[in-house]
Amino acid sequence: MKIRVWIPLVITLLMVCLSSYGFCSGTDKFKRSDFPVVLMYHDIKETEINGFDVSVKDFCQQLDWLAAHEYKTLSVHEFVECLTQNTPFPKKSVLITFDDGYDGINTYAVPELRKRGMKATFFIIKNRMGNKLTGYSYLTEQQIKELSVDPLFSIQPHTLTHADLTKISAEQLQDEVAGSKKFFEDLTGTQSETIACPYGSYNKSVLDAVKRAGYKASFAVSDQGLYDHEARFSIPRIYMGIIMGKNNMELFKKSVLNYKSIPKEAFVERFGSLD
Repeated sequence: MKIRVWIPLVITLLMVCLSSYGFCSGTDKFKRSDFPVVLMYHDIKETEINGFDVSVKDFCQQLDWLAAHEYKTLSVHEFVECLTQNTPFPKKSVLITFDDGYDGINTYAVPELRKRGMKATFFIIKNRMGNKLTGYSYLTEQQIKELSVDPLFSIQPHTLTHADLTKISAEQLQDEVAGSKKFFEDLTGTQSETIACPYGSYNKSVLDAVKRAGYKASFAVSDQGLYDHEARFSIPRIYMGIIMGKNNMELFKKSVLNYKSIPKEAFVERFGSLD
């Protein structure tokens, strides 16, 4: 008789424990549609040179539109914290990111962001720091260190060399992903919690390497599938560029307002490699 009484109780306790484990075990509950808007900029210039550039004028108008519509900018740490603690993202929140680490960040973007008290995350290519290309200069190591101590800004890896991670050996992949994490943690004294995949390219091997290296999330561009991983390891981003400022920012507004349904034109490549 006592056994019959205890069996239902044990089953109930097991169900409660398993339910609690499912809630606390991380991020399985997050779907694509749960993420806030994520913007991906590259360079900010007085006058655009290529499709992925954004003029200072357009950038200011985009920031002002976000502010006027009561969007809250998140730091990458706040973004990750919501993921790891299974906390819903704040309503009307946005993560502003920049890829590659061009000098236009320091010259134009940072002052405008500071003016408005807005946060941003900069994904930096280790081997491009301090380099110069025609029309494009990269942030120096010293500039990156200075940005890393500003509470508005976060420095995160964009790999060592900006290789397409889907087209390199397993050994190179490990080096690009884990090596860049260690480098930027040593440089800034802060955690590298996320990584941006060069060209937005990823596959299962890439996501395996990202997770193995200890990242809590990674960013792509378009949605290329989950590859048996949680959605946080391949987060799509709206590809900013010249076109986003056209026609009274029509595509920009449409992309932000409809991010959860992922309009395809928001993720079109604006420019190829600068190599």
